[in-house]
Amino acid sequence: MPGHEDFANLIPDVVGRFGLWPLGEPIPVTSGTLNWNFAVETDGGRKFVRRYRDDLLLDRIRGEHALVVWLADRGVPVPVPAQTPADESIIQMVGRWAVFDWVEGEVLPRGSLTPSQARTLGMAHGRIQSLLAGHPLSAGATMQMHWDKAESLALLQQVRTVAPRSGAETWVLGALATQQALLEAMDVAPPKSFQSLPAQVLHGDFHDHQVLWEGDAIAAVADWELWHTDPRVWEVIRSLSFSQLLDTPLLEEYLAGYREHVSLSEGECRLGLRLWWQSRVVGLWAWSAYFLQGNTRVAKFLPAMAEELGRVADEAWKARIEERFVRAATG
Repeated sequence: MPGHEDFANLIPDVVGRFGLWPLGEPIPVTSGTLNWNFAVETDGGRKFVRRYRDDLLLDRIRGEHALVVWLADRGVPVPVPAQTPADESIIQMVGRWAVFDWVEGEVLPRGSLTPSQARTLGMAHGRIQSLLAGHPLSAGATMQMHWDKAESLALLQQVRTVAPRSGAETWVLGALATQQALLEAMDVAPPKSFQSLPAQVLHGDFHDHQVLWEGDAIAAVADWELWHTDPRVWEVIRSLSFSQLLDTPLLEEYLAGYREHVSLSEGECRLGLRLWWQSRVVGLWAWSAYFLQGNTRVAKFLPAMAEELGRVADEAWKARIEERFVRAATG
């Protein structure tokens, strides 16, 4: 998989297409796992430059740019793409590129949120979802997720074949074995079982590390590349899980903030959790990306995935979380 060094020499030409002159060497921003990002000083200020991955369709990028402009017009703090003199926000030059203003802010270490910050994060999530419910693409939106148990088992077998040859550690091999046992035993519900869940346009990857902070205030919500339509409750649970708030006292704080903008019903909460638990077992994206596609940048997610599989196997733990989630989400 290409690294930042493969694209850094193109940055002067990229920013030049946007009418900017670089004043220093580009600095890789290595926190992302799918694209290649850089910070660069220019005569127009500091810029965030993104080289999109090759398999991302042009229409998807255009849709992302249109969505963040739509949200910015409604007061949401989001990075808005720059325009070239020809009014284009995307240029093609050994791949597809975009330039954004640099947002000063801090990504807080995972697990360090205060109760006030957790509530603010949930409030931001609720406000964004509330606004996006009124987006034209949310009219008639349906769940986009799909899965097949046999396909997941076949892919998991590929991963389990490659992992030992790649020198995977014992804990990785154990997690893969746990996932196979869970998947084989699970009565996987088809997508139609969840079609009653309210769906709309979503950020698609909302969690604590997509937010830049200025003290206790949110300076920007970034990385909208995975926008799509799906059940709103699924994204809420996903954010809580990825932010490592699902099994902490901050669950209630996050949902108290979220509830200021969006109300979830008890039925939506319970069905959404069933969808989330199942998605943890049938989903293989990080294992596949690491072992089959060679994306070593996802390695940081593997320990959390292994830990999560252990929790999903614990029915008592899931029942406890479900009751807390329902109480906090419904008020």
